Amino acid sequence: MKQDITPQRRIQGRPVTVPSRGIPMQATQRPVEVVHMTVTHQTRKISDILPNGEVIITETDRTTYETDVETAPQIKAIESLSPQDKNEALQRALRHANQSLKKERRQKRDLKRYGLVLIASILVLVTGYVSIDTILTNQQVKAETTEQAPAGSTTHTKDEEGQDEAKVSANALSTYTVAPELPRAIYINKINVTARVLPMSVNADGSVQSPKNIFDAGWYNGSVKPGDIGAMFVDGHASGPTREGLFAYLDKLVEGDEIQIEKGDGSKLTYKVVHTEITDLSAVDMKKMLLPYGNNLRGLNLMTCTGNWVEDLKTYDKRVLVYAAQV
Repeated sequence: MKQDITPQRRIQGRPVTVPSRGIPMQATQRPVEVVHMTVTHQTRKISDILPNGEVIITETDRTTYETDVETAPQIKAIESLSPQDKNEALQRALRHANQSLKKERRQKRDLKRYGLVLIASILVLVTGYVSIDTILTNQQVKAETTEQAPAGSTTHTKDEEGQDEAKVSANALSTYTVAPELPRAIYINKINVTARVLPMSVNADGSVQSPKNIFDAGWYNGSVKPGDIGAMFVDGHASGPTREGLFAYLDKLVEGDEIQIEKGDGSKLTYKVVHTEITDLSAVDMKKMLLPYGNNLRGLNLMTCTGNWVEDLKTYDKRVLVYAAQV
């Protein structure tokens, strides 16, 4: 064993070795005589024995006594312990080691669990933020479009939708103005689309309005503005009573194709198609159309008619849906 290096002090001119607390040591201390003095001595208890024979002293009692001549107690050396004491000390050491190991494993397990809970909480908060932000933005847009209807916007009934087949002149597009943050025009080079984007609301039956003219696009003012978190919803006609309309070839778009939205301030935002589908009219989910597709935060969703004409409904029985994400 290692010999403890301890400070010394003098009592009646004689050097006395004072052992340090909590350090493995041997019983080399000699009896100390104290004459008419109150002395505090330490009684150390052996708790653990290391494989190399050292003793770990973890508990200390202090006792004050007064005597004429007293002999300080001695610390037992490891060699003097009985086999039973050695075995008990070793068992305590093993229990202590196992407890420490179990505690460490439990802490790691709890840390991992807390980490997963934190990640899940963050995802819930982000999803909730997107939903709330979309609702608040929709309400704000509705108020703004009510206060200020952009030029070119007209009030019409459902029966008038898609009945105007007059070609929209280039001058009509160039002079069309809206508020700086609202959509003004849409461009899809692949299918030769260049058109005004008019604000739309809902019909009396709750359906989203579409433009009167088959060469205009309609932005539902209950969806977000371009560049905001959420999804813009734009619809248009594939045809009128006698001729093809603005979105006649919307079903030709595939993933990766680009769409541009010009805002009232002249800036343009680019979107890339991420998904397309054709579905029954009855299966269209407008809640889905007002949200970005997949994990995207900012989207643009387009819709037009296709399929067979249903006379009773005065519309086609299927819809082309195009989902795009801002890039």
